[in-house]
Amino acid sequence: MSKVDRRTTGLPLKVCADLLLMTKPIAQLGCLLIFQGFLLVGLLGVSGCGSQNPNSSTNNGTEEKLDRSLTFKDVTLDQVNEAGEKVWTLRSPVAKYRNEKQIVNVELPEGELFQDGKLLYKISAKKGEVHQNGEKILLQEDIVATDPESGAVLRGQELEWFPKKNLLIVRQLIGTHTQIEISANEGQIQTKTNQVDLQGDVVATTKDPVFQMRSEALVWQIPQQLVKSDRPVEFDRYPCNSPANCPPSDRSVSDRGEYNLSTKIAKLENNVQLTLARPPLNVQSDLLTWSLTAQTVTSEKPLQAFHRDRQFTLTGNEGVLDLPTEILTVKGNVKAKGNPQKPFDLQANLMIWYIPKEEMEAEGNVIYQQANPSLTLRGSKAFGKLTEQTFVMTGGNVVTEVVP
Repeated sequence: MSKVDRRTTGLPLKVCADLLLMTKPIAQLGCLLIFQGFLLVGLLGVSGCGSQNPNSSTNNGTEEKLDRSLTFKDVTLDQVNEAGEKVWTLRSPVAKYRNEKQIVNVELPEGELFQDGKLLYKISAKKGEVHQNGEKILLQEDIVATDPESGAVLRGQELEWFPKKNLLIVRQLIGTHTQIEISANEGQIQTKTNQVDLQGDVVATTKDPVFQMRSEALVWQIPQQLVKSDRPVEFDRYPCNSPANCPPSDRSVSDRGEYNLSTKIAKLENNVQLTLARPPLNVQSDLLTWSLTAQTVTSEKPLQAFHRDRQFTLTGNEGVLDLPTEILTVKGNVKAKGNPQKPFDLQANLMIWYIPKEEMEAEGNVIYQQANPSLTLRGSKAFGKLTEQTFVMTGGNVVTEVVP
């Protein structure tokens, strides 16, 4: 078996092809070739180089056109940078080089991608291509890319790797990680910063607790353990082990938001609407912090809480809702309104709403008003039972105004 060993950075494929055309038909040649940017090692078949068919007719004076492509078997392709560090490696049972397009086509490729000599992903696919002297790797069909450090697995139908841009693109992406599962039309991984930009029908679902984000665009900052979006985003909380097994218990929509995978805190901003199952509240604000660990909802901006069953509304400058106890504390310019059947208005600097007991405490410049019978109470503190619509005013000089 002959062997061609070219260790230059010229165009050795042409040299190898010319050599094969001058060689008598043999089964195959072993080749080790260095292209303009990557190394190819494998067995080179003469038939793939387009040797002339001895059975072809010469009576008509025509010659069969030669196929200038080269077919290799059991191929290993490598690329290194100027520092001698590996950039990528591909192995394939069959590879074909097309000289006119300067593309290497590979079947059932397996390999590794590197960043500064460090292993980034192990990759595999049904087929692939090496473009532009190794500046672009394209894999297609049944893509699997595994990050050995984080354990993340990316699956898709197309993968592009641009080593000089430090960019990995996966289309029709489904990704799994110990903390989260994601799906999107496309994911762009900035390999230097380990940031994943997700585009198109993006769904990100955490595992413990089961919490889901949906948007047209999400950014997953893997080192910071942060998933965020500057687009309209939906958050759902599920009481079971999978969104496929139950409807969400709590749901929010907002103009943008983020979720910290480590602290399990969601931060929702601009036109936030949170719908809770227990207590049955609708909460609106321009800023909500939803802690799934502490089980609290906090707002440092004006908010409104509406009890769907009792038709009771509470507003204020800021507030905290404790979900296990179902106690809502609101501060600053607080106002409460009763349902249309039993209307009343209550104002104070601070209110504490004990939702299960339907009781209310108010402090600071308390004013209670009702229409029928017409009544106004003023004091520093008040305690009331909302179902009975009874309020006891205490502290300082209590003023009662009754309009007959």
